[in-house]
Amino acid sequence: MKALSVGRLVYDINIMMDGYPTEGSENVTKEMITCSGGSTNIIAYSLGKWNMESFVSGVIGYDETGTTMKKNMEENRVRTNFLETNYDIKTPTSYIFINKQNNSRTVVNAEISDFNIKKYDYDTDVDCVIVDGYEYNASVYAFNKYSKAVTVLNAKTPHNGLLDFFKYAKYVVASSDVAEAMTGMKIDFDAPVSMVNVYKKIIDKYPHITLFITIEGKGTIYSVNNEIKVLATMNTEIVDKTGARDIFVAMIGYGITNGYDIETTIRLATIAESMSKKTIGSTLSIPLLSDIIKYYESKFGDLKNNSDFIAPSSEEKSSEIIPEATEQTNIDVAQETNTSSATPEVKSETLETKMSPQTDEQIVSQVFGTSPDNGNNDNAPTA
Repeated sequence: MKALSVGRLVYDINIMMDGYPTEGSENVTKEMITCSGGSTNIIAYSLGKWNMESFVSGVIGYDETGTTMKKNMEENRVRTNFLETNYDIKTPTSYIFINKQNNSRTVVNAEISDFNIKKYDYDTDVDCVIVDGYEYNASVYAFNKYSKAVTVLNAKTPHNGLLDFFKYAKYVVASSDVAEAMTGMKIDFDAPVSMVNVYKKIIDKYPHITLFITIEGKGTIYSVNNEIKVLATMNTEIVDKTGARDIFVAMIGYGITNGYDIETTIRLATIAESMSKKTIGSTLSIPLLSDIIKYYESKFGDLKNNSDFIAPSSEEKSSEIIPEATEQTNIDVAQETNTSSATPEVKSETLETKMSPQTDEQIVSQVFGTSPDNGNNDNAPTA
């Protein structure tokens, strides 16, 4: 199985602090972890670690950071055939300050120059394409070229041009921020009707997609057999959640590509996401496939293989970082909250009126801008 990840590439510098620095203070730390980061890197690393032939398409600068990033990719089973070097830019960097007292994180992204992938004449067949919604031309080209493959949009942050990707992807993993911005409605995890209304409104507009809506720290809204469901996140110790959602997205792509049904795939993704939060460093926290499967089978029984399933390598050794749900978990990973999709229309309309004093068109226009009709769009984040 082959996978292609398309999007922005970033290098992470994780700085551990004993408390959050106060303004004007001088601080010293001996704890700093560097690694490749950004959604596209994290997904490509994950799929490579889980024994798929993983390709990455993105741009790095002609500098020490870019050289290090490329070397790290090749050392971690990520194919760099489609990696592009831009001699006019510096490789984007994220500085992540982690407060060890409460495990909060503060992210400072160095300014990303206005550049895009220029070389995207992909010359190999792939089974899965996952894009981050920032590289319009390369992403749409990949979606069209590999129209028979599993195509996934990782819709994490509302920004100009993002909505246009919804027309091409078969599977969309949207954050609650994106879902709320698209609909002008708020999601309340304790109010099932709000989740149903938001989900249905997006599906009504894009009926061809299979939609997952992630709510940070809460769970995921999805649908099976026209029934809208919620799978809660696992209650586990959080050391660093950087990249956890992207690992979730990677497992969505992995599971569907390998023939697992939606229920099985989302359970695997939830387990993978939770395990990753126990380690600092986005691409350093990707759990072993053997650990994910071990935990899955402890809760749901044997994971049924199919002819396309790629079993864990015999070289993999369990890292024994399996999280356990605590008694405080409102919904265990083995439990689901089912919410009927047949919500009375009057409730949906009432909620819309309360949560959205502006029209949907006004809200979408303010957040996303105008969707591009061609490849000459501005994909710079605006929200």
